[in-house]
Amino acid sequence: MRPTSLPEVDYGATSVRPTFSSLPPEVQVACGDAVGSAVVSASPPVGSGFTGAFAGLLHLADGRRVFAKAAGPRMPHVVRGLAAEERILPLIAHLRCPSRLAGAAEVSTADGPWRVLVLDAIDGRQPGAPWSSADADAAATACLEVAAVPSGVAAAVATGTLASDLGGDVEALEALEATAGGTRAWPSDLPPLDGKCLADLAALGLRAERALEGESLVHADTRPDNLLIEPAGTARIVDWNHATLGAPWVDLVALWPLMRHHGVGVHRFAGAPALDGVPEEDIDAFLAILVGYLLCDLDAPPPPGCTPALRRHQLLIAGASTALLAQRRGWVQRAPG
Repeated sequence: MRPTSLPEVDYGATSVRPTFSSLPPEVQVACGDAVGSAVVSASPPVGSGFTGAFAGLLHLADGRRVFAKAAGPRMPHVVRGLAAEERILPLIAHLRCPSRLAGAAEVSTADGPWRVLVLDAIDGRQPGAPWSSADADAAATACLEVAAVPSGVAAAVATGTLASDLGGDVEALEALEATAGGTRAWPSDLPPLDGKCLADLAALGLRAERALEGESLVHADTRPDNLLIEPAGTARIVDWNHATLGAPWVDLVALWPLMRHHGVGVHRFAGAPALDGVPEEDIDAFLAILVGYLLCDLDAPPPPGCTPALRRHQLLIAGASTALLAQRRGWVQRAPG
């Protein structure tokens, strides 16, 4: 059954970002200096993402449009993410799916150091409002392109492994175990699962570390606001600060819960090369550990610099992932309340 109580998330309106004109003057100048042309105007910042860092389209004196991101000392996690993208994007510039790096800079201001990242602008729109079959197929093609990156390139890009970082995530595993054991409440906003289903969920989580092993490049954060559908119907994957190594099917399967929630049959991807020979239990194990990861801190305030929409996103994807698992494993879910 499809849970109808899950909160829908408008992934185009999950953040409140500063305008370009409100950034420190040194940062404004650095955005133009990084690409060799002054900024003459700026579009309103984007509403997507879950931080309050700057992100928006800039218009340059030489007629170009670029997409700039900037963050300062109050958002150290965003600064680290921009540094990661600055390193990663040149290594995967041959791919059609990411943005290309146009320039970058570290800027000293009265508030402390800022980091600026300037990318080639992409004409496109987000998918998933709701997902359509055409957009799902385009996203799948982009995910499979990433999965096909040569192992040598993947190894140069990644600094960790998904098997360790997610599959072996102690807090996620403990959340599943505690929920199965009755010492942690299943979220009241999600359709309930009986004890047998919760035990199955926890057991699947224990399989995840082995299931996620691999040497393929994994974006590791595929969601609607990290995808752009171009006018030609092709998809690009953006925001590469979480890239890692893992099983080649993960980026695609990570999109399945919300696709299914919006009525797209994910069986359409059964013949994807990255899924050839993959045990169904491995896919279920990934979905299970994803649920455990999303349950962590679900009721806590968002981290500093992040918006409340982050928790709504967690609840939506946790519920949609559980519903997909229920369908795949024959679990029975009742309506909440």
